[in-house]
Amino acid sequence: MKFKIKNTILIKHLQKINRLLTKNTSFPILENILITIKDGILSLTTTNLEIELISNIKISNNNISGSTTIAGRKLLDICRNSLELSNIKMHLKKNKMHIISHNSIYILTTLPSDNFPNNNDFYHVSEFYISSNILKKMIEKTQFSMGKQDVRYYLNGMLLEKKGAFFYAVATDGYRLAIAQTFLKEDIIPFSIVVPRKGIVELYRLLNVQPQLIRILIGKNNIRIYIEELIFTAQLIEGEYPDYQSVLLKIKNNPIVFNSKLLKQSLSRAAILSHEKFCGIEMHIRNGQFTVLSDNQEEETAQDTFMINYSGNKVEISINVYYILDILNSITSENIFLYINDINNSIQIEAENDTSIAYVVMLLKR
Repeated sequence: MKFKIKNTILIKHLQKINRLLTKNTSFPILENILITIKDGILSLTTTNLEIELISNIKISNNNISGSTTIAGRKLLDICRNSLELSNIKMHLKKNKMHIISHNSIYILTTLPSDNFPNNNDFYHVSEFYISSNILKKMIEKTQFSMGKQDVRYYLNGMLLEKKGAFFYAVATDGYRLAIAQTFLKEDIIPFSIVVPRKGIVELYRLLNVQPQLIRILIGKNNIRIYIEELIFTAQLIEGEYPDYQSVLLKIKNNPIVFNSKLLKQSLSRAAILSHEKFCGIEMHIRNGQFTVLSDNQEEETAQDTFMINYSGNKVEISINVYYILDILNSITSENIFLYINDINNSIQIEAENDTSIAYVVMLLKR
């Protein structure tokens, strides 16, 4: 193996994939980057066994094909401490990687590429294209509702589902639910998968690119996404995701309309004295007046009031204040619509100008 590449280009690609490098004494090859040259393409691969990132770079024809693995953080440090405009020359000799950068020479040990765990044998059952900014928005609007270390492991991720003419992104921790949807072509093979939280967080970071069509492959145990010169692959969570459609309102009547900014400010003031563990607040609506009440374990209380345009039946509900604030932080419209379930066990919130997003929050017992 032998190749040459500009330092600025190599650093750019290393920085995109180095987040997956992990200190692992029992499996030291995970600290390495898989370097492969084939058909004039330099491929850099990192993995933490749950997620794999491949960055592909076209290089000059003056190269020798091959593959090996070297310490990823050491390679990145070498590049960072080299002259910005220098060329990095790398040559594999007798299981040692020789790196030349300007007046510096480094010799690094390698581990065999055959021992590197990768997803070369990836087979997909469904394939589609979607705009990167649409997928990014769907994740952005829903990811805060994912479970965190829940024993129901399938909640510690996001459901991505193609059903009918729509593609859904759904997240829930059992107490709140967020759902985003967008139209997809009918001829795409339906699928229903759960991507782990770590995979969703990394994917969201990678989607910070100029709007473009990205290719998504759905495998039996993995999802693979092509974003510019990057290939993102993540393992899926097994398990049956809850029936999210059952908690959405079938009929939506008499919405309570709130100014998003006013409601957020009012709830933030009440949250100051909410219970540290339960974070519960009382929301009362009567005669066009909204009142929020909170108290805590130290018997301190807070109350905030403002007027709203509502003339329906009086409303008195208890709810986790931070669940509502998370929703308000993700909504950009001036107003929101709040619907109360007829059996009075949950509320549904939607943005005034975006029907593709909906939120459901379970109420606290009063």
